[in-house]
Amino acid sequence: MKITFLGTSHGITEKNAFCSSALVTAGDAQYLVDVGAPVDTLLANLDISLNDLRGIFITHPHQDHYVGLAQLTFTVEDFGRFDLASVPVLAPEGIDFASLNTFLWGDPRGHERYRVENPPKRRIRFQVYPDAAPEGSVIFDDGQLRVTAFPVRHIPHSHAFLLEAEGKRVVFTGDLLRDLSDYPRVATETPVDLVVTEAAHVRLDDPDTPMILGKSRTPALVISHRAPGRNPIEKVEALAAAIAPIKVIAAFDGMALEV
Repeated sequence: MKITFLGTSHGITEKNAFCSSALVTAGDAQYLVDVGAPVDTLLANLDISLNDLRGIFITHPHQDHYVGLAQLTFTVEDFGRFDLASVPVLAPEGIDFASLNTFLWGDPRGHERYRVENPPKRRIRFQVYPDAAPEGSVIFDDGQLRVTAFPVRHIPHSHAFLLEAEGKRVVFTGDLLRDLSDYPRVATETPVDLVVTEAAHVRLDDPDTPMILGKSRTPALVISHRAPGRNPIEKVEALAAAIAPIKVIAAFDGMALEV
């Protein structure tokens, strides 16, 4: 499994940075966790066709984690070179996809001035997954990648994901409460190969943060979705020293990791 961090910002405009999005490669298949970044452009820069996307998974209904869906949906639906695309978008409750379609394709009442010549072809398929059970709920399994959602309490309908492919297990925590009291137990109770967690809302220098993150049963912890004002790189380095031997990695846009 390979993870390429397309966007690692926390949503406030920064130079040379995009909002949260990660590309997961398993075999010859490509998947996305969150789409805060302009992923169609970033994938083109990596020579990855949108025809190769097999799934998109949204952690929670905050706009900086799904705003890129508007541009991605238009690109895939409106251009013939993506006629092989068939992409399920697994999203939690709280995202108004009907309004997104209206924004892109016109007034659903059918007024003449809103009519579009090329209505969407449904290459992008929006699916709402229900709030996960405490022990986890499988929301996707295509035989190549299995995604299990676990509830967290950042906002209603927030989830962490366990991704399993090629014998590897990776946890994306999504956004969490500031005190990390909802840090997903799947990261501390079962061995995983990598944890990707956020640093937009938590404070890495809070006294309890090293204690909580240090319980992770993983050789490596990636800090992504980082607010540099709240958690500058010096705090990431201090966390790394505090929870050794777990390796702590500060993600940056374009960073790729083989798991």
